[in-house]
Amino acid sequence: MKYDLVIVGGGPGGATAAKIAAESGVKVLLIEAAEESRYKCCAGGIPIRNEDFTPIPKGVGEREITGGVLFTPKSGPMEFEASGKENKGYCMFRTDFDKYLLDVSQDAGAQIMYGARVKRIEINKGNAVKIIGPQEFQSECVILATGLGGGILQRNLGLEVPPMVNGIQAEIDVPESIVDEQFGNRVWEFFNRDLIEHGIAWVFPKSQTLSVGVLGKGAKMNHFEAFLKNPFIKEKIEGRKMRVFGGRKVWAAPIPDRIIMKPYRDRVMVVGDACGTADPILYEGIYQARLSGKIAAEVFYQAYEKEDFGDASLSKYHELLMKYLYQEELRYSYKFHHLLYHSGLLERIIEAAYTMAQDDPEMMQSTISLFTGSETRKHSWDVMMSRKWKLVKLLGIKNSVKLVPTLIKALRI
Repeated sequence: MKYDLVIVGGGPGGATAAKIAAESGVKVLLIEAAEESRYKCCAGGIPIRNEDFTPIPKGVGEREITGGVLFTPKSGPMEFEASGKENKGYCMFRTDFDKYLLDVSQDAGAQIMYGARVKRIEINKGNAVKIIGPQEFQSECVILATGLGGGILQRNLGLEVPPMVNGIQAEIDVPESIVDEQFGNRVWEFFNRDLIEHGIAWVFPKSQTLSVGVLGKGAKMNHFEAFLKNPFIKEKIEGRKMRVFGGRKVWAAPIPDRIIMKPYRDRVMVVGDACGTADPILYEGIYQARLSGKIAAEVFYQAYEKEDFGDASLSKYHELLMKYLYQEELRYSYKFHHLLYHSGLLERIIEAAYTMAQDDPEMMQSTISLFTGSETRKHSWDVMMSRKWKLVKLLGIKNSVKLVPTLIKALRI
């Protein structure tokens, strides 16, 4: 069967690409390996800026988030309230959110095929793309939105696969009144290198549920189990049951750590986690995946109108990705990432930044925006660097000596 565009993967990036391409009037097929309404291992924090693409219905956005709480081994809770609509967000099950996005793309005219795993993709020069799975399809172009589960497909096409960290999570049943009382509409982030050297842990409140997890380089089950023993967590979840999805209580998923250098080739573009677009501060990746999907769909349609799907034509995707996602966002996220996770001072920097923010409204808003995306990462970095000597003072001489080499490297990124 022949289509103008085939999209492999039904997450936020693939669904957004399918919607935008279908709205242009082309024939679109989206192939999703999982069955309809599959569980997705994800904390489920959705910044409000996702509404740049589609509104988020109340039934999908289960809990509006209006603040956050930070913990380190020596400090916590360090609380902030996110006033103003642009600073808010939602916590939700990705099961519901992804199904909503796929329904929206289907309403726009895209055809959705669930439970079909693509085994091979063949590029015929000057002809078409052959997509081989349970059935065989042809298209002018293919968008890979497979997350990090499609590495074999990417490598077979000569495309890079992003480096990754691991995430491990469980959903814990908690009565709504207890969630409201003990956690409220706030996300809870834990920074502790004794728990996980290169990463974070979290508790995100949903409807009658707490998402509890850890992520980081080399994260394993023992890191997750250690987090459940954290005194703050243990007392609140003791005796509670983990929810079961697909016969499993605890889920794990790979998360990209860096964007790939060339996310395209003739007749192929790579979006979302498969492209490595997740933000490596808190590893939120939904907005970035949707933005990459939008850009890829728009570049596809331009190529469709010109009947040119070659490498040079699709390079426009990479150019726009750099302009709208990398230059003022991911580039500065990598600077923050390097400063936090490679200095050996993760907890001290978090504590110092929070201390500075207490009597500095601009610093507080900049700190909040790291969680909400309400300001560019470039702006947040500029705010932090304009106060670097105050940061050094708060860290003390010994820690500052450790910080300087890492800071110099971060500035060069």
